[in-house]
Amino acid sequence: MKMKEYVERGEKKASSQVKLAEFLKIQASTLGLVKQGKKSLATAYCIKLARYIGVDELEVIAASNLIIEKDEEKRKIFESCLEKTKHAATVTVTTFVISILTLAPISPTHAEFKTSLSNNINYTQCYIGNLKN
Repeated sequence: MKMKEYVERGEKKASSQVKLAEFLKIQASTLGLVKQGKKSLATAYCIKLARYIGVDELEVIAASNLIIEKDEEKRKIFESCLEKTKHAATVTVTTFVISILTLAPISPTHAEFKTSLSNNINYTQCYIGNLKN
């Protein structure tokens, strides 16, 4: 995800760019420059933004650094941070889906218990009914 998208998510949650800027304690114009890809955010602001919108802090830090980093080797390092978080998210979703699909049904033992319990209740109701007559 690009830095512009993170800022937009923050703006949506805060309801405006100005309110997000107030939350982060920076100028609204700074957020505008970040969205345009002309300025990056300091690491502390990246962390605060990431926590606010509920994403991995390293993703936002890497995305912010990619705005201004010119050195190709360093850019690859930041890009690898974004790839790791994408991979981790994929693994998490896959694990969740597999665990849901492999849930075991109720075993026959439990099904029998439920049947015998309802039979006992019926027997008790009939017995009490006969005592009253």
